[in-house]
Amino acid sequence: MKLGTEKIEAILENVKDIVVVAKKAKENGLGIEDLPLVIALVPKLPKFIEDFKAIGEAFEEGKDIDVAEVVGLIQKVHALVKEVEAA
Repeated sequence: MKLGTEKIEAILENVKDIVVVAKKAKENGLGIEDLPLVIALVPKLPKFIEDFKAIGEAFEEGKDIDVAEVVGLIQKVHALVKEVEAA
């Protein structure tokens, strides 16, 4: 049975969002002025928690992955890296 890669992709998106905030906060040294960046993540917390709780399911997806899905995930990671670089 093919499980797809939805859980893996959701986790990657969450990691990207966190990395972008960390990158922006680090640009001029971490300080109180970075609080709005962190607060912007608050509405996303329920989704983060839901996705990260499903990490076991993501590992199950990884066990059932085929070449096309691997290529898709590599393309997804590449796109996310570009988003982080552009942030």
